[in-house]
Amino acid sequence: MGIAKNIVYAVSSLVILLILTGCGNSKKNITKLDDLKNVSIGAMTGSTGEQQAKKKFPEAVVKSFDDIMDAVAALKSDQLDAVITALPAATNVCKHNPELQLLSEPVDYEDTEIAVKKGNDKLLAELNDIISGLKKDGTLDDMRRRWLKKDLSPYEKIDLPLPQKGELLKIGTSATREPFCFMDANHNVSGFDGELARRISIKLQRPIEFVDMKFSALIASLQAGKVDIIIAGMTGTDERKKKINFTQPYFQNSQVVIVKKANSEQPLNQSKTVELRTVDDIKNKRLGVLQGSVHDTYTMKNFPQATVLQYKSPSELILAVRSGKVDAAIYTTETLAEIVKADNDLKILGDTLFSVPVAIGFNKKNDELRQKFNAFLKKIKTDGTFVGMLDRWMVKGETDMPEIKNSGSNGTLAVGTVSDKGLPFTVIKDNKMIGFDVELTERFAAYLGKKLKWDDMDFGSLIISAATNKIDMITSTLMITEERKKQIAFSDPYLRLGASVFALKKNIVESYAAEKMHSLDDIANKKVGVYSGTIHDGFVANKFPGAEIKRYNSTADMILALKTGKIDVAFSDLYSAKVLMKNNPEIGILTDDALSMKLGIGFSKNNPALKDKFNEYLKTIKSDGTFDAIYKRWFVDDPEKTRMPDFNFKKDAPKITLGVAVGDLPYSAFLNGKYVGFDIELLKTFANRKGYNLNIKTMDFSALVAALASGKVDMIADGIAITAERQKQVDFSDAYMDFKTAVLALNKNLGEDSNAQPEKSSETFSFLKGIADSFHNNIIVEKRYLLILDGLKTTAVISVLSILFGTLFGSLICFMRMSHRKILQLPAKIYISILRGTPVLVVLMIIFYVVFASVDIDPVIVAVIAFGLNFAAYVSEMYRTGIEGVDKGQTEAGIAMGFTKVKTFVYIVLPQAAKRILPVYKGEVISLVKMTSIVGYIAVQDLTKASDIIRSRTFDAFFPLIMVAVLYFLVSWLLMLLLGYAERITNPKPQIKRG
Repeated sequence: MGIAKNIVYAVSSLVILLILTGCGNSKKNITKLDDLKNVSIGAMTGSTGEQQAKKKFPEAVVKSFDDIMDAVAALKSDQLDAVITALPAATNVCKHNPELQLLSEPVDYEDTEIAVKKGNDKLLAELNDIISGLKKDGTLDDMRRRWLKKDLSPYEKIDLPLPQKGELLKIGTSATREPFCFMDANHNVSGFDGELARRISIKLQRPIEFVDMKFSALIASLQAGKVDIIIAGMTGTDERKKKINFTQPYFQNSQVVIVKKANSEQPLNQSKTVELRTVDDIKNKRLGVLQGSVHDTYTMKNFPQATVLQYKSPSELILAVRSGKVDAAIYTTETLAEIVKADNDLKILGDTLFSVPVAIGFNKKNDELRQKFNAFLKKIKTDGTFVGMLDRWMVKGETDMPEIKNSGSNGTLAVGTVSDKGLPFTVIKDNKMIGFDVELTERFAAYLGKKLKWDDMDFGSLIISAATNKIDMITSTLMITEERKKQIAFSDPYLRLGASVFALKKNIVESYAAEKMHSLDDIANKKVGVYSGTIHDGFVANKFPGAEIKRYNSTADMILALKTGKIDVAFSDLYSAKVLMKNNPEIGILTDDALSMKLGIGFSKNNPALKDKFNEYLKTIKSDGTFDAIYKRWFVDDPEKTRMPDFNFKKDAPKITLGVAVGDLPYSAFLNGKYVGFDIELLKTFANRKGYNLNIKTMDFSALVAALASGKVDMIADGIAITAERQKQVDFSDAYMDFKTAVLALNKNLGEDSNAQPEKSSETFSFLKGIADSFHNNIIVEKRYLLILDGLKTTAVISVLSILFGTLFGSLICFMRMSHRKILQLPAKIYISILRGTPVLVVLMIIFYVVFASVDIDPVIVAVIAFGLNFAAYVSEMYRTGIEGVDKGQTEAGIAMGFTKVKTFVYIVLPQAAKRILPVYKGEVISLVKMTSIVGYIAVQDLTKASDIIRSRTFDAFFPLIMVAVLYFLVSWLLMLLLGYAERITNPKPQIKRG
């Protein structure tokens, strides 16, 4: 009992002591080097600071970091008591972080030198001569004055023109220590060491290339010949001199200690409340990024006033936001969407900052593996596997990995990744990695027949690992950048990912989403809709690089996106905008002077005579008053009530073809079964006066120039602006009027000083009355049912003829494919591979614009050929599979019974094969019918194109689309009935039952 009593007493005393100690301020106030004996010190891995800390403060706990800024972040969040680093970097850190200070006494002095590989004595001597010269003429002293500033005034940079020819000099550096060596706003290596390297380049007359990497990897890279010299504030220690050579010193340096000031004891996570309304509010805040990521570089460049804290893993980054160590952080948009679903405390701030293509990273010398991955990627995109993966991980959000069989007999594939990247890409579940990137990699390993070996590492270590052949490839949503291309090779992109800011939900003020737009400059970071192929596309991309551009193939789609909030503004021709606003009172004009261009009629460069005739005609009608009358009819009067004059063309007159997109009034539209509009009347009048028979073809706006260049049409019109880029392919007429641009937005999002139009009061209708009105507006008004009937007839003709042609031609291809003669078998194999591996839209465009470029052929026939060829490639393989599925004994039995080979095939093999083929064949027929919806690209007015034309007038998303969907279903259903009847005929079982 006495012993137990003593133990209880001792434990109680210890607890009380700990409590009393904890109640006081346990943090030690460090003012001199002697105070560092029993503290935690941070240093950069492999640096002399790390060595000095361990040597001079043996009682201290020394923690190593890959980057000195990580150590500084740990100091600021009270995870460290001090940081030891070189004087220039330390001075810069304290300059940007007023809560930190330097101890007055340095730990040690050291010389900073350039490292050269052993054996390269000539280069070593040249560098020593250069350094001596820079010392004598005072250049190094001037550089020290300009770069080692103690205030925040701009650096004094000197423009140094570098040699472009000569032997390349590769310089290894670690550009993370301002002001000695860092990345400037243009993502170029800058600082004292950056300027020194450029001066050496000029003296040696050798172009240079910077190879940026971790400090700890520099010596290994120099020894391996990856770089020629190292300029990275490196000290030539005795240990290092055993491996590499050093020049004479070019800078007198010292190792110093950074600590927190006495009045900066409050931890970062107890700072005052942060209010974030827009992305602009983070420019001077504490921002978290993943070390070595694209987000890291973007933040340094775009938020120079922010305090950037780097983290090694996504989980650490998210924890930093949750714990208040950073005010906000930047990470992949698609992964953040999953994170905020599961974490109610976090929220995305504003829109996507930027988007970058994503690919797999490879060692530059391993091009064979990269090419194999590209071939694999093309294969899974062609056979639908890739789409299935996107649907599983991105759309449905599933978390179950499919079973992927892999023989693993061809060796090992070492892949670097970050296991906690987050869904839908990479995460650990049930002690196993899952996600889109994991499945993609496992499928590639199976494709190669190689056993997969995962190397889970920090994101910042991935690129150097691939560059030094530690791993075969990188799979970690690796974004493609020019800087990374210098070190590794990339596969073809397989995704495009965005980057977004996220923060604690309580810190995000909702009012930022309701900001009004007052002028054109307010769209700089908005979602902007443009008509694909128009001048607006390039205008927005150049003037507002921060805007997210959404491209649409019809005005109707763009206006629908605006009305449903998919985009913030839409660019439109001013006159067309005024027409569409009549029936869309909720839309207003932000500005009507965004862009002004001249309009012209486009002619083929091979037919200058036709253009000259039009220019002559244009001068005549402007002088005789005809032009003014046409203009008044369509631009001054109400274009929707205007009646077009009748034109009688002679049937035996020479034919000219006009290509239009039928965008909307006042330029061109389709009303009451006729083409109308300013451009239509202008050109019909021209054709009538010059004795031509005018034929009009409709197509997508983006296809107009291609159709003209390939000779499919003789001229194009539809409010087409004259630009230098278009003039390379199109011979424009004299300008006939100005094209003015209006920027449209919802009235509720427009400020009082914009050109917003007041909304009209609207009645409340019943659902059934609304349906009836929609039917009347979309079908009856302007005889729009004629468009539907013509489109339905065209779709049915293309579908049926393509099926017949493809079925017969597929039989021939199957015969050739199954032949024992290689002269027949090889072309069939090539044909099947090419047609199945090429999108049918590309096949359609090639046949129309290339194969039949010089032939005046009906586009419907081209569509039948294209779809038939594509259909034949697929059904030929169905036939082969069905025929080979019939037991060979059946053929042998038929021949034994006295049948010829042909009769055996017709009466015995074919019925059994047909029974197997028809179910799959029916599905391919349905796909073909739906596939015909793309024929609008070659000026065929099918069901889909008819729907687009109707929607361009009514802007009704419901009725035209639903109606077309129903009609496609009816066409498919009728074909299924016919095929179902054929299936019953070939199936003997129902016949036996009926018997």
